[in-house]
Amino acid sequence: MNFSFHFIGTPRGVVPIGPDGIHELGILLPSPLSEAATNTAIPSYNYTLDHQGLTTNISCIYDMQSPIRFLPVHDNTFLVAVNGSCNEIGLADVTNALGYWTPDTMQTLTFWACKSLPTGEQDPAYYIYLRGRGVIYEPVIGNVTCTVDPIQPAVFPVTYQSSTRVFSTQERISTSAPASTFSDLIEYAIFTLGGVLREAQTVSFNMVAGSVVGLGNKAMGFGLAGQHEQYLPLYEAMIRGILADQVCTSINYSLPSLMVIP
Repeated sequence: MNFSFHFIGTPRGVVPIGPDGIHELGILLPSPLSEAATNTAIPSYNYTLDHQGLTTNISCIYDMQSPIRFLPVHDNTFLVAVNGSCNEIGLADVTNALGYWTPDTMQTLTFWACKSLPTGEQDPAYYIYLRGRGVIYEPVIGNVTCTVDPIQPAVFPVTYQSSTRVFSTQERISTSAPASTFSDLIEYAIFTLGGVLREAQTVSFNMVAGSVVGLGNKAMGFGLAGQHEQYLPLYEAMIRGILADQVCTSINYSLPSLMVIP
């Protein structure tokens, strides 16, 4: 199966079922909208179904400390080695967290992730670290720490609009207790988030950070000097969107890739 869905906003971990979602995975009775003759006769329609997804709280702060460390690359002045030590700040390493090389520019964004120490009583919280490097990103981004609380199964009303052919999720209507079965899923999503941020780095700037800083600079008039608290919700939304997209596409290898409309 190869499907593509359009979401307005974050999909919140929802993989929509039929009639315009994945009807093969649905348990609903056949819909009249599935019939070509009926569908053609209706100029536009919308419907809302309750779907199970995942929810978590993500909060970002400017921080004085960071586990991210920079090291020179032998015989190469154009790259910098990025590594991190969660133990130094009393946290545990995340699976698959690996050091990497990245272009050393005036606008370099670096990434690392840690998790809370296991207690056996509750699922871990995760911590995503962003660190700006260079004469532009170091003062504007500095050290940003984002806390990802344990994820919970949740039910969301999901609306499909045929005129735009997009899905949109509304506020959750119920949640369940956090489930430890999601720990591997969230770690994979965080690992993929790190890959997105690394791949977004060019020899000139980081495309993800550039979107956040550019929006604050041009739309909100922050300029390129100093840190602004109004940037933090933008980092939260960016991380939430990327994680939700990865959760959707990682639930099963046969499920669709999603296009998220900010």
